[in-house]
Amino acid sequence: MYLQRLIAATLPLFIAACSLAGDAAPTTSAPAKSAESGGSADELSSGDSKVDAILDRLEEKGAAIKGLRCKLDYQYVIVDPVESRQIKEGDLFFARGEPNSKFLVHFTKKIADGIVQESGEYFAFDGRWLVERNDRAKKIIKREIAREGEKTDPFRIGKGPFPLPFGQKRTHILRNFKTTLEPFTLGDPIQSQHLKCVPIPNTELASRYARVDIFVDKRTELPVRIVTERLKDGNRIEVDFREVDTSDAPAGSRFSIEEPKDFSIEIERLEPGSKAAGPAGLEMP
Repeated sequence: MYLQRLIAATLPLFIAACSLAGDAAPTTSAPAKSAESGGSADELSSGDSKVDAILDRLEEKGAAIKGLRCKLDYQYVIVDPVESRQIKEGDLFFARGEPNSKFLVHFTKKIADGIVQESGEYFAFDGRWLVERNDRAKKIIKREIAREGEKTDPFRIGKGPFPLPFGQKRTHILRNFKTTLEPFTLGDPIQSQHLKCVPIPNTELASRYARVDIFVDKRTELPVRIVTERLKDGNRIEVDFREVDTSDAPAGSRFSIEEPKDFSIEIERLEPGSKAAGPAGLEMP
């Protein structure tokens, strides 16, 4: 099963979205150092003041969000032998919470080889359990990501189930990526700024990804597109966030998935004594 295989191997994005934990926000009290120089958490800089300013605004805006809902266009692009695209369309719901934030992705349509199919796929994280439901297969998989009251971070780039880039911390990005501001080109989201993030050699992400591109809307200061390119084959995941609404956090009940009686259910619990796992990456099958 593709999601199980990816627990150990693939885009751990948001995902994304998403929300980064742990590192303190950078300060301006000390001279800035580049990511490659190994500066401390409050000294990291891309070397470009425009990039640093975008990252700071992205972090501040994300930290202020209590919840959001938006339309989600998810594309898996296969580049060899010829480029082809598998597309899923749906909705994303996100709510910040303690000890962990929550999300729900509901795909309602799948497009492959020009064929449009109605889809019923759900991926939900309620702060403890990651639940996958596939209506076509009539199957539900429930994975325990954290124990009751245990804190984890399912949205950090390289750790989460989707590229969910809401609330990314500048320090985490610059520890892992050489980040540059690219010029606006045809096809970029309107009124967006393109941050090209290339993994720094010898980091965990450098063994898996050639690049991560984050497109930030100038008006909302929120990501509207994220692209990840796999190192091993050049295949890409492209995710667009449309009609983003941050006016209200979805209710907690929104992240609960119904379990029809005729569906099979698999339950995977954390091993005794193991730490919170963090949901794994998701790619199209």
